[in-house]
Amino acid sequence: MNEPPALDLKGCKILVTDDVPANLDVLFQALDGEGYNVHVASDGVTSLEVATHSHPDLILLDVMMPGIDGYETCRRLKADPALRGIPVIFLTARDDLEGIVEGFTAGGEDYVTKPFKKEEVLARIRTHLERALLARQLNELNAHLEQKVEERTRELQFKVAELEGKDRIAQHLLTVHSLDETLGLVLEVLSEVLLVERAVIYLDEDAGLTPAAAIGFSGKAPVTDASALTQHGGDVDPAAVAQIRQTREPVRQSEPESALIPIHAQQELLGVVHVFERASGRPLGDEDLRTLGSFALQAAVAIRDAQMRQDPDEWKDQLEEVLEIEQEIEETGGSRE
Repeated sequence: MNEPPALDLKGCKILVTDDVPANLDVLFQALDGEGYNVHVASDGVTSLEVATHSHPDLILLDVMMPGIDGYETCRRLKADPALRGIPVIFLTARDDLEGIVEGFTAGGEDYVTKPFKKEEVLARIRTHLERALLARQLNELNAHLEQKVEERTRELQFKVAELEGKDRIAQHLLTVHSLDETLGLVLEVLSEVLLVERAVIYLDEDAGLTPAAAIGFSGKAPVTDASALTQHGGDVDPAAVAQIRQTREPVRQSEPESALIPIHAQQELLGVVHVFERASGRPLGDEDLRTLGSFALQAAVAIRDAQMRQDPDEWKDQLEEVLEIEQEIEETGGSRE
């Protein structure tokens, strides 16, 4: 069985804290020779300051020092959320059980007794650096996996919401409704199912895009009253409208942060939905736009149906078009099956 590749630990930062200059020099030479980035401190207070600024990967900490000793220094390190994850190896002349227990209780991961051997110190350092590095990599992997699970969950939630919204529109189409009722339902679905905080529907009329319904500006109920809509629906950016007419794709707006979602049936643009924000306060992402665009296609069917029922001439034109197609089929000897 192949051994896993050794981890590259060169450049790892090690803070050595000892009040004896000779010990500092020996440890500095040994660690520097292994490619480590070595920082030194001669007392506990300085060690805490250096650790705060340099955030080392490991700390070698002498126990017996003037001022605060190594145990108290370690306790303060472990009390700091930004530093508590740094492994601490005690350098101690005490090899009694009481001293060892006190070191582990203070938060130390290991200890080396004096006089120490270079090989032992290097081996223990490497062990704890590898363990810390692998733990950090595992945490990063878990965070990545959690992010992927969250993204996939959000995608499924979008899909369920999209299907629920389409189902409500499909149920609406089974009965006769006015245009205002249809626009109100579309906005209710946007608010209750797709969790849109504010939205305005503009319909394409002779005078251009005109506000026809809104939600989220004055209460939770949709507004379709023309006088009230003048307060909520301003002019839509002409350049954005031109882009929508050409591409039939949603267009993002920056001020305020929002999006224009086209409502189109086949090649005819019926209008747009100006969506301002989601109830969660989260910006509209690409998946939001895809879901809203897909829902708008279903909403277009209901809006077109309501417009046709509202305008008898529209019904007449549609019927004449169907009759002309049937006559053409009969004249060419085709079948209507």
